[in-house]
Amino acid sequence: MQSEATTSAFGRRAVTRAQIEAQLAVRRARERATDGSARESDAASWRAGGEATAGQGAAAAGVGAVHKWALLRTLSEIRDGLGVSDRALGVLSALASFHPETALTLDGDDLIVFPSNKALSLRANGMSEPTLRRHLAALVEAGLIIRRDSPNGKRYARRAPDAQRSGVGDGGVVQAFGFDLAPLAARAQEFETRLDALRAEQRRAQLLKERINLLRRDLTKRIAFALDEGLAGPWESLRKTFLNLCTPLRRLRELADFSTLAAELEALQAQVTRSLEAELGRENQNPIADDAQTERHIHESNPEQIPDSEPASNEAGGESEPLAAPTASAIKELPLAIVLEACPDIADYAFETGKIESWRAFLDVAANVRPMLGISPDAWRDAVAALGDKQAATAIAFILQRCEHSSNALCQTGPDGRQTITVAGAPAIRSPGGYLRALTRKASEEPFTLWGAILGQIRQNAKSAKPKRWQGS
Repeated sequence: MQSEATTSAFGRRAVTRAQIEAQLAVRRARERATDGSARESDAASWRAGGEATAGQGAAAAGVGAVHKWALLRTLSEIRDGLGVSDRALGVLSALASFHPETALTLDGDDLIVFPSNKALSLRANGMSEPTLRRHLAALVEAGLIIRRDSPNGKRYARRAPDAQRSGVGDGGVVQAFGFDLAPLAARAQEFETRLDALRAEQRRAQLLKERINLLRRDLTKRIAFALDEGLAGPWESLRKTFLNLCTPLRRLRELADFSTLAAELEALQAQVTRSLEAELGRENQNPIADDAQTERHIHESNPEQIPDSEPASNEAGGESEPLAAPTASAIKELPLAIVLEACPDIADYAFETGKIESWRAFLDVAANVRPMLGISPDAWRDAVAALGDKQAATAIAFILQRCEHSSNALCQTGPDGRQTITVAGAPAIRSPGGYLRALTRKASEEPFTLWGAILGQIRQNAKSAKPKRWQGS
């Protein structure tokens, strides 16, 4: 084939920077491969006393060979950094399948494939032609292939007369028009370097995730201990700070985001440790105290904590989801899957396992979340006695989903300048303890379930969800 085939696109398509850079990369790689082949050939000739064998010459000509399927697996891992979709890589895989050899080498111009749109569509699992053209353009723009169009834009190959008569394979091709796979071989080392960097970043992110989960678990239990014991200190502000740092890890994308969150949690852990050491050290210095002092200390140590005896009225945000008495068909137990669908935020607090798959795990997570919401042990015990452990835990998940710390919470400023927090279009629960006590009182008066609240939350989640943009194939 001709060594300098045309690379400008047929028709109205203009040449882009990415296409020119891909062509330059191929030329530089071929020059390096040629220089390497020449040096290897000279060395072989010197070792053999000036008589290089045909096998040695063939080996020298194969410098820079790349396994195309291994390379495609590498591209699949780093595709986000390349700016191509998984379907575009599927088209690239289909293109590579038209190349008869497993190895892609830069010694020659035999890396051009020229399938028709119909043949390419069949190998791309029946992809439509408009979609096929779009993904081919994306591959060209990403510099993964080079478009070598014929004068009329068709894809074909011209063969030597002897090859046409013999019909032997792809031999005797003197010129081909189609898609050049040379950039894959030319940039193979770049792709491997990107893959190594990506894997190193993923390992670093995994270590940071583990560190974040350990810090969150430790902070959850330490702050819960201080709140339940009524220790003196800024525990209410520390509790709120911790809840603000419980960002779901699935929302973090960059390594810097994980590093920042880990650093903030470490700083909070240092504050919690200092507060615990100061309070417990002070108590150890005064081990003897009468019951009145102890009782007064427990009740008055945290003046800024919101009282959990506040009723679930308008002030508590309890009007957002009325809880009706159950019908005969609604008495059955709530399935865990429905609870998690209505209240997905609680799964973000499963720091140890990262997911909730059983009621036992759900109860454990709810018990850890309870003090974080400022709900006292007494209010929790009363709720368990009146509602049962599963319904009480479900109430905790529901309150978390509807309070100001919900992932769906939205702060709005009204015309009068006052800020209000809403969740799924309804006022947020501002006093979790008061809301739970109101549920407990209702359960003590007449039996009921949380079916109405949970199903209503599912409906509100569906209404507030942003519609997904339709993406044509």
